[in-house]
Amino acid sequence: MIKNYLITALRNITRNFGYSLINFIGLSVGICLFILINLFVINEYSFDKFNENYNRIYRFEQGDAESVHLPSAMGLDAQDWYPEIEKVVRFKSWGSQVFNYEATTYKIPHIMLADSTFFDVFTTQFVKGDPETAFEVANSIILTERIAKIFFGDEDPIDQIIKTTRGFDLVVKGVIKEFPNFHIQIDALIPFNILGVINGKEHLRSYGTWQFQTYFLLPEVFDIQNLENKLEERFTKRWEEYLKGETMNLTLRPLKDVYFADHTQADFGVIHGNKNNVKLFFAIGIFIIFIACINFINLTTAKASSRATEVGMRKVLGGYKRQLVFQFLSESILITIISFLIAITLVQALLPFYNNLIQKDLSLINSINPIFVILSLSGSILIGVIAGLYPSFYLTAFSPIKVLKGEKTKGKSAAIFRKVLIVFQFTISIALIACTITVQKQLSYLKNKDMGFSKENIITLRLNSNIRSQKEAFKFSLLSHPEIKEVSYSGGSLTSTRNTESFDFNSNGEQTSIQLHPIDPAYLDLYEIELIEGRNFNFDNKADYQKKIILNEEAVKKAGLKLGEVAGTIFHRDEWYFTALPSKECEIIGVVKNFHYRSLHEQIGPQGLVWNEDWHGAINIKIQSEDTQGTISLIENVFKEFSENVPFEYTFVEEEIDNLYKSDNRLGKFFRYFSIIAIIIAMLGLFGLAAFIAESRTKEIGIRKSLGSSSTSIIFMISKEFLKWVLFANLFAIPIAYYGMNKWLQTFAFKIKITPDIFILSALISILIALITVFYQSLKAARSNPVDALRYE
Repeated sequence: MIKNYLITALRNITRNFGYSLINFIGLSVGICLFILINLFVINEYSFDKFNENYNRIYRFEQGDAESVHLPSAMGLDAQDWYPEIEKVVRFKSWGSQVFNYEATTYKIPHIMLADSTFFDVFTTQFVKGDPETAFEVANSIILTERIAKIFFGDEDPIDQIIKTTRGFDLVVKGVIKEFPNFHIQIDALIPFNILGVINGKEHLRSYGTWQFQTYFLLPEVFDIQNLENKLEERFTKRWEEYLKGETMNLTLRPLKDVYFADHTQADFGVIHGNKNNVKLFFAIGIFIIFIACINFINLTTAKASSRATEVGMRKVLGGYKRQLVFQFLSESILITIISFLIAITLVQALLPFYNNLIQKDLSLINSINPIFVILSLSGSILIGVIAGLYPSFYLTAFSPIKVLKGEKTKGKSAAIFRKVLIVFQFTISIALIACTITVQKQLSYLKNKDMGFSKENIITLRLNSNIRSQKEAFKFSLLSHPEIKEVSYSGGSLTSTRNTESFDFNSNGEQTSIQLHPIDPAYLDLYEIELIEGRNFNFDNKADYQKKIILNEEAVKKAGLKLGEVAGTIFHRDEWYFTALPSKECEIIGVVKNFHYRSLHEQIGPQGLVWNEDWHGAINIKIQSEDTQGTISLIENVFKEFSENVPFEYTFVEEEIDNLYKSDNRLGKFFRYFSIIAIIIAMLGLFGLAAFIAESRTKEIGIRKSLGSSSTSIIFMISKEFLKWVLFANLFAIPIAYYGMNKWLQTFAFKIKITPDIFILSALISILIALITVFYQSLKAARSNPVDALRYE
C-alpha cells in the first residue's frame, strides 16, 4: 500500500513539474533558513555549558551588572565571612600583548590573569603540565594549543621562556585545549599573583581599585537570595560613610545568565550574546517555515480542479476518504523530504557566507549526530503533514457526483481560508520590510551623526615599551613628514575610555564619578574637540602635568558646578590608590563640549581629561587624506625604526566607531536578507494563488471577453482582488513592525523617530511586489481564447 502511495506521489510530482518545482524551491529555501537559524540559536545557547560546575558558578556583581569589576579583596573577604562560598576566582583582562620566542613574534589576542582556583571552578583540559603546580610561580603562563603551536611548533613548550614587550619574561607551565564557547575569552592564562610582583603585594587584596571580575563556586542546593542579602548587608556597613544611607546593591548572577547579560558595562575580555536577537531570529525562522507551508497549501489547492476528476473516480470505484487522505499526505511528505535533502545541500553551500555574516564558525558536519538525524527526519515529516493536511481534506471532500457533473472547485469557506493564508504571508513580509527600512535608517543615523569630534583620517597605534622610552623622538620623526598633521598620546583609543574615578569637585563631601581619560596637550586639537571654557593643557607649563583636569559639560552638570564659572576651581584629594590624577591639590582648567566617547546606545557620561604620561597606552596620528596607503607605509617605516621586533598594527578611528555597532549592522543584514527571502517565498505563494484564481474564473473571463471586455480590464479585475489582500495585510503588519522596532530603538540613547514614511514605503513595495507577481497569470488569463474558456465546463 505504501509503495503504491509513493509511486502515485512520484507520478503526480512529475506530471505537475512546474508546480512541484515551485514547492521544492519554497520548502527547500524555508527549511534551509530554518536550519541555519537553528545552528546559530543552538550555538548561542551552548555558551559555558562545557563547565562541569555550570549550575554552581556565579558572578559577583554590583547592581544589575552596574559594575562587574570589584576590588581584589572583596571576593576573598566574602569567602572568609561565609564559608559556603567554596571557591573564589578573580580575573583581570590584559587584552592583547606581543610576545617573542627566538625568531617568532606574535600578539596573543586574549590574555587573562586568574587565580589558581580557576582550574577548580572552570573545566580545563590540560594537554601538558599540571594544574596543581602550573601557577606556583608568579611569572608562569599557560597557553592554548593553538598559541603553543604558533610559538613552538612540535617542540615541547614546557619550561620554555617567552619574552614580553613589558620588560619581563614568562615561563610556559602548561598547554590547554581551547575552551568551547566560553564567554571569557582566553588564549593564555597568567597567575593573578603577577600583579603583586608588578604593583606590590598589597594590590592582591585591596579595596583601592575596582577592576577585577569575581566568580564564586557555590553548593548545588543553596539559598542564593539569602547569601546576596548577607553580602549586601556586610559590604553596605563597610562603605556606610560613602553610601550615606543608601544600600549597596550586590547580586550573584548565575553563569547561565552571564553570556546574555549584554547590558554589562565595560566587561573586558568577555563576549556577550543578545537573547532578544536570538529569539527574534528563531521566530523569523518559524515564520519563514510557515510561509513555505502556506505556499504549498495554496499551490496544491490551486491545482485542485485538475485532480477533482481523479478524486471523483477514485470514490466512485470504492476509494475510502482515509485512503485518499493518506495518498495526498504521502505526496506532501515526499515533497518535504526531497526539499529537506535539497535544503541540507544549500546549508552546506551557504555556511561560509553565513559564518562571515554572523562572525561564527558553525559547522553542519559537527551538528550531525543520531539526534540531529532523527529530529530532522521527524521535523520534515511534521512539516509535510502540516503543509499537506488542509489540501488533503480539501481535495478528498469533493462530492463525486458534483465533480463528474462538472463542479471542480469548492465554495466560499475554502476561498476565505486561502485569503487568510495569503494575508498572513504578506503580513510577515511587510513587517520585515518595515523593520529593514527602520534598521537601515537608524544605522545611517549612527554613521552620520556628529560625534562631537573629528574622526576622519585618524589612526591609532598601541604604545609599546620601545617607543615609550623614546616618545618625543618618535613623535618628532613622524611630524617631520608633511603627510602627518598631528600626533598625540593618550591612555587608549578614544572609544576605549574605561577608567572610572571619583572626585569631590565642590569640596562639600559629595563625590562625582567620572570616566578619566589620560591625554596630552595635542589631543584636543587632533580630535577637534571644542573647548567652551577655560584653556587646554600646555606643553610649556609643567604645572599642568598630573595636577589639572578638563571636564566635559556632563561632568560639570553632575558635579553641581555652574558653566562659565568652572575654570579655576580648586579641589583637594586626601588619598588615592591608582589614579591618573595623583595630586593633593587639583584645578579644573577648562570645559569641553560633550562628545560621544561611547556608542550611541548610551547617554554621554561625565568625563575628565588629564595629562599623565605614565598612563599613556596609545598613539593617535592624524594624516593627510590624499595618499592614505602611502602615509600608512611611511608610518610603518618610522615605527619599525623604533620597534623592529613589534608587529605594526593600526586601526582607523572610524573603524573603531563602526565596530561599536557590529551587532546592529549584523541585525540590519539579517533583516535585509530575511526580508528578501520571505518576499520571494511569498511571491511564489501569490503566484500559485493567482493561478488558482485564473483557473477558477476561466468561464467568467471567457464570458466577459465575449461581451467585449478588454485585456486591460481583465488584468485589473484579477489584480484588484490581490491588492485588497495586500492592503489588508498592511493593517496588521504596521502595528507589529512599529511595536518591534520601537522596542529595539529603546536600546539607543540617540535614535531616529519612527515616521509614517517608513510604513508608506513598505506598503508601496508590497503592492509593487504583488502586482509584479500576479501580472503574468493575469496577462495569461486575459489573452486566453474565449471559445476555449466557454468550453471549459
